[in-house]
Amino acid sequence: MIVLVAVGILSYTYNLMSFLLLAIAAISLAVLLVAGIVRVFRTSLNPRWIRVPLIITGICLAGVVAGLFRPLEQAVVSNGDVSEKLAYAYKTDQEDRMTVRAYLGMFKDNMAKRDSIRLEQANQLYRNNQISLPMDKFYAAFIFHHSKQSSFFEIAQALAREAASVSELKDNYVVQWLAKATYDRWMVSLGKPQKYGTQDKFSVSVE
Repeated sequence: MIVLVAVGILSYTYNLMSFLLLAIAAISLAVLLVAGIVRVFRTSLNPRWIRVPLIITGICLAGVVAGLFRPLEQAVVSNGDVSEKLAYAYKTDQEDRMTVRAYLGMFKDNMAKRDSIRLEQANQLYRNNQISLPMDKFYAAFIFHHSKQSSFFEIAQALAREAASVSELKDNYVVQWLAKATYDRWMVSLGKPQKYGTQDKFSVSVE
């Protein structure tokens, strides 16, 4: 019980803990599968090879469930300057994608709504010509990059390209990668071949 509570608290507190628990659960299930196969060909098998993996798997899955109840930070902030708003939106964008719920269908609508909120804020700043600093362009490009429309992919590519061309960001791997990824995603959304091979298969709606 103590272990179960401790695992639940850790999973609730740290996003990545849930992925670790899923990995441990997968290993435990693999051990259980091997034990089952061995049991078929042997008349006797120590019960611990069945009982222990089941207990570990149960504890891990309980921890993952506990992590699903961890509240997310608000998607955007309305106070602060442009840089603070975009940096915060980028942070929550990345944090959302480091949670198990981002990959579960039951949370799909909620996660899409959070993306939409961030996109609306970034688009408003873009239309008002308020995005001028290189890192602001990078943050905004990442948000546009996670949209579903070709027109937004085009904006993402323009912003990412401008950020990547600045001398102080020439050696920033993520900035340089985004410039390539946004171009590829834009091209694929238009039904054209990608250039840098950064995109897996995905569906988009073209305006």
